[in-house]
Amino acid sequence: MAGSKKKFYYTVAKVLHWIAGFIIAFNLLSGWRLGGFELEHRVILLMIHSGIGVTIFGLMLLRWWWRRRNNLYTPPRWWKRPSMLLQWIFYPLLLIQPLLGVALASVIDYEVRAFGLINFSALAADDKAMEQLAFQLHGGLALLLIVLVLVHGIERSRKAFTND
Repeated sequence: MAGSKKKFYYTVAKVLHWIAGFIIAFNLLSGWRLGGFELEHRVILLMIHSGIGVTIFGLMLLRWWWRRRNNLYTPPRWWKRPSMLLQWIFYPLLLIQPLLGVALASVIDYEVRAFGLINFSALAADDKAMEQLAFQLHGGLALLLIVLVLVHGIERSRKAFTND
């Protein structure tokens, strides 16, 4: 029974991994295009983008909780395994990225509402200097995450074709 329970826990973790992966990839890649739209379209797209960001934040908290609760992916000396280390780097970065998005939305000079409901713009006054800083941090971390996702994909693909 214990073995089938553990298999179930890993299956749930894998499903959450792939759901998160697709949502994160979509948001990372679509975020680069937002600046090219006129304001009226950008506001609508930002509503979707910020809503997905909130979803990613919640999903990453759920994944982290699920892994910790069921003691998954914690082999001895995990910090010496590049794939494990990379996974543990992703978690804090994928929690920080939506927070940076909220910071950006709170100081931008137009209204940003996640899901059309959560008014991030009401959190702080418009501030051009803070907007530029938050924009650079949010964009820079997005670029880092894209690189890490590619490294993760290459590393996992390499493992699939070798006996390491």
